[in-house]
Amino acid sequence: MESISLQSSPQKLVREAFVEKPESPILPPQEPGQNLFGPFKSQGLDGMAETQGSFPRPQGNRNQVRTPEPRGSKERINSQKEIADRSPSTPGHLAPFDWDDFEARYEEALSDANRQEQDLLEEFETLIKYFNVWAAAASVHDTERGVKRLQTRERYVKIAEQSLSQKKKHLTEVVRAFQSALALLSQS
Repeated sequence: MESISLQSSPQKLVREAFVEKPESPILPPQEPGQNLFGPFKSQGLDGMAETQGSFPRPQGNRNQVRTPEPRGSKERINSQKEIADRSPSTPGHLAPFDWDDFEARYEEALSDANRQEQDLLEEFETLIKYFNVWAAAASVHDTERGVKRLQTRERYVKIAEQSLSQKKKHLTEVVRAFQSALALLSQS
């Protein structure tokens, strides 16, 4: 860290801090004799330092940032023109643009896109035909399976009904046999 003498003024310290910094693309470059403090020059930082004598001065070289003063709109426009004039990447003259070539390339790109779209639509139509055949085949197959399931259920119900009617006949015969046995017992 550099040692700074207490003899140097705050203005000199600020000036040295700004000299070490690279030039800003927004702010105009500072000249060594230029007043960095604007309207505050009349008060002076030395007078402030005298009133603040009891406070220790900071040691080291601190970077200080200065807020730019507002400019009028004409000054802003002029400074932008100056920056544009200084910029090496700004061309001085633009070459004429070939709008006919641009339009031809645009129409060619559109026709290519239309051709690709037509190809995709044709492919989609063939795939839809295959899908319809598959869906119809699946539908017929499901219908056949449904008919077979229905026939199986009908057979099961018919067999269950026959079994139930046989049990009914059997039970009625058993009841008649008991009735005849009771009648024989009651007669004796």
